[in-house]
Amino acid sequence: MKEQEIASASILIITTFNLILGVLMSLGVIPVVFGVSLSFFGMGIITYKAWRMLMGDVRPWESPKQYHERINK
Repeated sequence: MKEQEIASASILIITTFNLILGVLMSLGVIPVVFGVSLSFFGMGIITYKAWRMLMGDVRPWESPKQYHERINK
């Protein structure tokens, strides 16, 4: 259940963050280029933190054999 809560919270945070930036860009408070860049980097950071919390040291692109070799060095 903890994993589902982390994933749901991450999606909620990303959605809220992008909604706030979208409103600020629509109102002209911040330039669109800055808002889109901030959104991109913010989503990357939130995704990275959620990935580290959920998967730890596991890399999705490596096979189980490569993982065990890297861990057992």
